[in-house]
Amino acid sequence: MEKFTPREWQDALISTVSKNLEEKNKIAIEAPTGSGKTSFILYLAFITGKKLIYLTRTHNEFTRLYEDNQKYFNIPALYLYGKSKLCPLKERWYDSEDDGQKNVCKGCPLKDKTIKLDLKNIRSPESFLEDIEADSTELIRQDVESKALGRDTKGNLVTIKKENVKSYCPYYSVRSNMADAQIIAMTYNYLLNPSIRFNVFHGTEGEEMIDLNECYIVFDEAHNLDSVIENFGRTLQIKTVEKAIDMLVKDFPIETYNSYDRIEANLMLENLLFNMSSTRGTDSLKLFKFSNDFASRIANLESLRTFSDEFEEKNENRPLNKRSRNYLENVYNFLYDYQRMENGSVYSTINNPEKKDLKLKLMYYDTSGYLSFLRDNSVIFMSGTMPSVDHISKVWNMENVLYLKVDSIFKNAGGLKQYHIVNGYTTLGRYRENLDDWAEMLRKYMQFAIDVYSKSDKSVLVAVPSYRILFGDTYTKTPGIGNYLPESMRANCVFENKKISYSYIEKKAKERKIIIFSVHGGKLLEGIQLVNRGKSLISDVIIAGLPLIPLDDYRKDKIKYLEKVLKRNAYNLLYYEFALIKVKQAAGRSTRSPEDTSSIWLCDDRFDEPFWQSNLLPNTK
Repeated sequence: MEKFTPREWQDALISTVSKNLEEKNKIAIEAPTGSGKTSFILYLAFITGKKLIYLTRTHNEFTRLYEDNQKYFNIPALYLYGKSKLCPLKERWYDSEDDGQKNVCKGCPLKDKTIKLDLKNIRSPESFLEDIEADSTELIRQDVESKALGRDTKGNLVTIKKENVKSYCPYYSVRSNMADAQIIAMTYNYLLNPSIRFNVFHGTEGEEMIDLNECYIVFDEAHNLDSVIENFGRTLQIKTVEKAIDMLVKDFPIETYNSYDRIEANLMLENLLFNMSSTRGTDSLKLFKFSNDFASRIANLESLRTFSDEFEEKNENRPLNKRSRNYLENVYNFLYDYQRMENGSVYSTINNPEKKDLKLKLMYYDTSGYLSFLRDNSVIFMSGTMPSVDHISKVWNMENVLYLKVDSIFKNAGGLKQYHIVNGYTTLGRYRENLDDWAEMLRKYMQFAIDVYSKSDKSVLVAVPSYRILFGDTYTKTPGIGNYLPESMRANCVFENKKISYSYIEKKAKERKIIIFSVHGGKLLEGIQLVNRGKSLISDVIIAGLPLIPLDDYRKDKIKYLEKVLKRNAYNLLYYEFALIKVKQAAGRSTRSPEDTSSIWLCDDRFDEPFWQSNLLPNTK
């Protein structure tokens, strides 16, 4: 373990931050990427001895916490994963994509069996997860061999000799060890979703396990909060409704279940399917309106709930390999939540343009409702690109927040970025209507990237607004920037995709300078850290087009809703500010230490507008 030497800003702000947290104040910290936000939080925990609830958007972001903790502090830390990742009995999960199976633990003999974890053994999140999974699986195998555990006639794992069982539940073991960890890392939904928050922070008997009033709550990459909360609502696909109808017909035949409830449930599902099937889907969020007939029909969902509950009983009495997901419950839960929405609505979109797979989403307008419970807690919101003071106070409804903009107080805290507007480029939607003009523009973008690469000191990062602009669209036969990569450059380029790993990109960047093509909002621009001996391996970032959110029905409705609540214009707060955060987030990938310098090339004519001039060009830190 190395000795931790705080940077100038960390040393100067530690007492101010800790004092305000003790007074239950809220703090917003905007510190450039690479300036040491994570090590500052660990330093705070080390100095104060307080328990930290450390929240990230994804599990991948646990890694930064681990690396700094293992390097400097060795604070007992625990990483909270969900049931679907920690459950060793995968056969209990009828659908691998359904992480919300409410009865997955019902009847499991391991549910109440937990062990003490060695939290002083500072392991990476991946090792922590792999070790506990492997250990639990091996103990189950041993218990089955020794006949302490066995299978009943339906295939369920059951206890035979309780006193000899060595197996345990990894998920509940992790939860039971939270009290012993000084740092608990989890994703946003574990704290922000009210029902999940209660389950996580209370025991099986409802007793409080962790008092949030005694903790410091830290939201890392807090610029993601709005988009995460907006998507808390349930989704419903056409294929789910179709399977619910099939399930009703197969398990509850009308000859046997000839009742009002059976007929009503069938009519409700058929009507829902007709509503969805007759909707012309688009890949943007389009406001969805149920027919008047269906809207009146779902005033009473009891018939649907009745058959959902009956199916659960049938399912439990079947052999394990004959059980299936409860699609009736999925439909019921969606409609139940829809009835009770107060600050949102239902929107339609499609997953796949070729398959026309329509999906309904419950989308929320007011994110402040999910943050309101924090008003009496000690909270830090931090990011390299924090939303504005206005956004935090008006949209999040957090008043009297201490806003610390580190690079305004301490020069070059996270390196030096020089922004340059490059004219003659755009990804404006109407420009793509002419295929020849669009193809020529994409060629220009690719040539500019190659030209910058030829003169760059290190690797070049190219950030584009969407995967469609990067790779094109085979359905509409529209090309993407990637279509114009010269064969001679292929070995020196990397394109973001779901399977690509940070380690692969880092290895290539250490061997030689490369061009990395990425997408705003993708995993590379949210968390990539390409460094060698603490310094960035990226010297240039090309912002290829303005990353504006599509101004679809949802975005328009949310702006209208907040303008009514706030009694002021909310357009910039929810439209341009989102794009500004994305631009700064991408630019921040190039400076990982105070010594780094980089050039940020803003390739879109719209960057010449006053909003971008005032928010980017004066800011060259």
